[in-house]
This record gives sequence, structure tokens and C-alpha cells, in this order.
Amino acid sequence: MKETYTLETGASLLVTDTFLSISFDKPRHSLSTAIFGGGFKEIRHAVNQKLTEYHDREDQFPGGSIPAYLEIMLKKNGFDPKDSCALLTSARMDYFSRTIRRDKELVVEVITTGGVEKTAARAASAPLYGEDHGRFYPVGTINITVIVNGHLLPNIMARTLITITEAKTAALQDLGIADVNNGLPATGTATDGITLITNPTAAPYTDAGTFSVFGSLVAESVHETVTHCLTAFETPWNQFASLRTPPAVDVRKIKERTKGTY
Repeated sequence: MKETYTLETGASLLVTDTFLSISFDKPRHSLSTAIFGGGFKEIRHAVNQKLTEYHDREDQFPGGSIPAYLEIMLKKNGFDPKDSCALLTSARMDYFSRTIRRDKELVVEVITTGGVEKTAARAASAPLYGEDHGRFYPVGTINITVIVNGHLLPNIMARTLITITEAKTAALQDLGIADVNNGLPATGTATDGITLITNPTAAPYTDAGTFSVFGSLVAESVHETVTHCLTAFETPWNQFASLRTPPAVDVRKIKERTKGTY
């Protein structure tokens, strides 16, 4: 499989059996949790790499570590590691979801791959391993790439990651996804990744909270793509109607009844 798409945010999207890449003609700013090239960085390529082989320990991978393995795969697939970042997943690349939201000149595009059947987890649950054990858990990952045609300062990019995470968690709660170890409502998976990409030469945006137009577009897009990834292709075994978000309360009536109390 090899499919290419032209994105409205000025990027090209390439989808193959083993990786999904988003490439730009000019450098963009990125804030990413990527194992390779993560943190704040100028990039031209954002890659979502499918795990091509499985080992129980990091040091068993080619290169002796996951970052080294990802660097090897970047070079193999024709990307310069110096201006790339790479997330890792075991999800099928053709099961990706993509959506676009617009408001006037602002465009937000989100591309997500995901699975929850092996590592769906609830934050604050008991840990399963320590990093010093060298064990590796890549399966069941939700990887989200958000592309914005606007400029965000580093602190606003960090705030945007909060909005992305909140939207992902809302989608899991609306679907009724359970933590695979304790059956409580999941807030994510234990291996989720995010890459946020912005245009340093574009108009600035300074509010990424969900009350703002920008934050709302990001949240809606992430919620839609996570929901689509987890429902359009397969039905997760750990999805339960009893865990879904309950009906909304009538906030207006409550506020009226408690008027003057707070």
C-alpha cells in the first residue's frame, strides 16, 4: 500500500503499510512526545512508524534502543533524521483517521491512528513495570498528529497538548472504553503519543483552551478522529455501554436553583 494526500495545511501525507508520514517543503515547529526527535524541534517530516518487529526488551531492537531503531527506519524510508520526529505504534496504518476544522483563516488538521484493546489505562491506576526493567509495551497506542496553519509560542503549544489530551480522554469516556487491567473508565492508553505542528511564519494564536475557537477546533478534531479510529474498523472488546458518559445534567436549572449560593 502506498497512498498520498495533499493536506490543506500545506503538507503531503504518505500512507504505507509500515509508516505514515507528514512532510513539508519548509521547516515547521513541532512539540512532540515522539521517542525519536521529540520535544520542541524544527521539523520537515513527522512520522508515525509501525513496529516491524517485536522484542520484549529495548536492547534487542536493531541499534540497541527504540530511538536507534526509529532512526534506522527513518533513514530506510528516505527521511533525514535531523529534521524528523517519529512516533511508534503497532496499529495498522490504513486504519488512520483524518479530519479538518476551519474558522476563517484558521485551519486545523488531525491525523490519528489508534487501538485500545491491550493497553487502555486509567491515570492513577497501579503501575505494571519500572523503566529499569527494560520491558517494552508498544501495543494499543493512540498516536495523534495535529497540524495548525497558525503560529503558536512554545507555552501555547504546551497548552495545546493539554487540550488534545482532554479531547482524547473525552472520546474514550463517550465510547465507554475500559482500563484493560481494572475495568475502570480509561483515560488513554499507557503508550499514547502526540505530535503538534505549527507554522512559525503564520498568524499567531494565543489561547489553546477549550473555550477559545482555536482550542475548540483542536478538541473537536481530536475527539472525532479518536472516535472514528476506535469504531469504524473494529469494535474493541473493552468497550462497555455501562461506562459511557452519562446524559448531561440541565446546568441552567441547577444554576437558577442555586442562584446566589456561590
